[in-house]
Amino acid sequence: MITFKRILFPVDFSKQDHEAAPFVKAMAERFHSEVILLHAAEFFPLGYGTPDAIVLEPMMDLESLMNVRREQLDQHLSADLAGLCVRRTAELGDPAREIAKYAREQKIDLIMMPTHGYGPFRRFLLGSVTAKVLHDMDCPVWTGVHTDQLWSQNHDRWRRFLCAVDADPRDAPLLRWAVQFSAEQKAELQVVHALPAAEPIPPGQEPASLRGFLLDTAEQRIANLQSEAGTELDILLRFGRVENVVRDAALAHEADLVLIGRGVIHRTLGRLRTAAYAIIREAPCPVISI
Repeated sequence: MITFKRILFPVDFSKQDHEAAPFVKAMAERFHSEVILLHAAEFFPLGYGTPDAIVLEPMMDLESLMNVRREQLDQHLSADLAGLCVRRTAELGDPAREIAKYAREQKIDLIMMPTHGYGPFRRFLLGSVTAKVLHDMDCPVWTGVHTDQLWSQNHDRWRRFLCAVDADPRDAPLLRWAVQFSAEQKAELQVVHALPAAEPIPPGQEPASLRGFLLDTAEQRIANLQSEAGTELDILLRFGRVENVVRDAALAHEADLVLIGRGVIHRTLGRLRTAAYAIIREAPCPVISI
């Protein structure tokens, strides 16, 4: 059975912490999880000039500064996470590095992070800490909605999942995981695969020969994928950029959660994996990347 016994919730005292907290609480209640709030404080010396000339006095008492952060952390999200088993810890250092270190040492099952999107410009950028965690970690990572184009903000109801796959046998573990997870959570599962196209091509307007070739090739590769995964699913095939296909399918399916295979997110092979950041930016609901 797929479960998340220990959930790591990195916090930075921003409004996004409060926006993500209901989802963290719902997840923890669903899986009877312990929630660890981790705050990583990164302080920089103040001043100008050569290192010898920099006035370091404001940074000398790091322990006092950390005590302030610990006191803030002790009260942070107390009401939002009431009733849960919550542990709080503060570390000094680069946030992404401290998150990864803690997750590995404590054998965290799931990391839940806001993406720090929104706004006319920020929605095109994934927060640097979130991007680094997605890049470096092996465990599943939940990311909140990055765009304001969403169909639902229900945090405690799962009815429909969307799983986006590459037509590659290496995605077989993801497909098996998605089938098992959706069955255990009693959620309807829709699987989608994006076929190459610079822009979405309306059905019936593609050159017949090209459309037929791409569909035949994709169907054969999907069949190989399902054979490897041991599944027999109806998989939706759509032309277009991966992130746009996944977004549109999630909206049409009214998905409560998108599942994608992250794996080695920076590897050059696999359209979906290299588009993982874009999928997270565009998804109208939270994403769990495996």
